[in-house]
Amino acid sequence: MDQATAQKLMSLYQDIGLVLNEADTVIRTLPDAERHQHLSGLAETVMQIWSKLQLPVVRQYPELDPDREHFRKSSDA
Repeated sequence: MDQATAQKLMSLYQDIGLVLNEADTVIRTLPDAERHQHLSGLAETVMQIWSKLQLPVVRQYPELDPDREHFRKSSDA
């Protein structure tokens, strides 16, 4: 995959992540039984997006890792 396509995809995946974070906020208002079911599904979805979509891009283009700066700052502390 060329870098321009990789950047477009990672940007779209970031947008998906923002929407999923909004869903998380709403899900946390549900009663316990429903909340657990939905949070479990949401967590599974996030893991699939990372492992099946983002990780292959990040392996080819490490500089596109959305968490790269966060972990670099953590290790500098």
